[in-house]
Amino acid sequence: MADQTTPAIDIKAAAAAANAVLSQTATASEQARQVDAAAIAAIRAAGLSRLMAPTRFGGQEAPVSAHIRSCHALAHGCSAASWVHMVCAAHTYVVGRFPEQCLQEVFGETPDVLIPGTLAPQGQARKVDGGWILTGRWQFGSGADHGPWLLLGAMAVADDGETALPPVHLVVPTADIQIIDTWFTLGMRGTGSKDLEADAVFVPAHRAMPTRELFRGDFEGEAGPLYRLPVMGGLASMLAATVVGTAERGLEHFIDITKARKEAYSGRDKSQKVSVQMRLAEAQGEVRLAALLVEENCALLDAAMAENKPPLSVERSAHIRWNAVYAVELCRRATERVYAAAGAGATFDSSPLQKWFRDINTACHHAICDFDGALEIQGRLALGMSAGAMV
Repeated sequence: MADQTTPAIDIKAAAAAANAVLSQTATASEQARQVDAAAIAAIRAAGLSRLMAPTRFGGQEAPVSAHIRSCHALAHGCSAASWVHMVCAAHTYVVGRFPEQCLQEVFGETPDVLIPGTLAPQGQARKVDGGWILTGRWQFGSGADHGPWLLLGAMAVADDGETALPPVHLVVPTADIQIIDTWFTLGMRGTGSKDLEADAVFVPAHRAMPTRELFRGDFEGEAGPLYRLPVMGGLASMLAATVVGTAERGLEHFIDITKARKEAYSGRDKSQKVSVQMRLAEAQGEVRLAALLVEENCALLDAAMAENKPPLSVERSAHIRWNAVYAVELCRRATERVYAAAGAGATFDSSPLQKWFRDINTACHHAICDFDGALEIQGRLALGMSAGAMV
């Protein structure tokens, strides 16, 4: 097992090497509506694709904080590439909990394997002898064009097709699934988050696990401490890191552009306007706070990994989830505040500020960072009630 506090690679240096390529391919990814192959190759070459993979297959099995920080750093190069990296490694973080036979199939060829898919149980799995029959359609399969395996969530039923069973997650060859190009969106266009469809696909039992235990980390079987951490809090923190990195890069663009802007009618420097200065100061404060919340989650998740006593309490899990969701909301507010002062030039497709605005607002619509839902959980816990939802 990898060291529980320090990743085996220098995340900052690895991300910097990858970003040299990502910054050059970001436009191509946006136009193609999927991450450019050169960007995927650069992330792999930097060693970042194997951070969450099991060590016995050549992976890093690094602390989850390493992946969170890699998502944050890569977003400065390309928000879409960071997003796909975030999703695929998050799924590696989940698949690392599966039975040995499944791990051999998925990671046996390379620890750099990408695992796209959709965690939301949008399909149905019917229990049969030796496994499951999977049918359904899933939205938001980020990076579906780049991985040989998919991780899919499903509601489960018995062989009679009617009796409900606990939900399951399944690992399926991409070749068994139809990828449907529906990804025409406001933002995050380069993620290629297309629909996925299964038509009575057989999935053997060793490639399926019950969702509740899988996500809590208290499933039966052998697994290192990394794979005993709560899935929802970890995934939310990874997503928040990509959003924070994107927000930081956007603010950098805003500052550079504002320094050179003139008022259309007076010709005065736009940077001299007190209202612009105030908007920028508040936005910077929000994004800095968001980054601190993500860093707090790194510490909380690393501490839980060191303790290795799953499942994490509802209160601790809710704290982690809240930090991530609030970080995302702060970035959304910051982005909208300064974009409102970015001028008509920021409405052009060629403007990095327009892309920044679109990407942040699209990312914030992910179900795991639903702000209203997180508020409800926090409020219920503060009033001594049950969380009322999976955290």
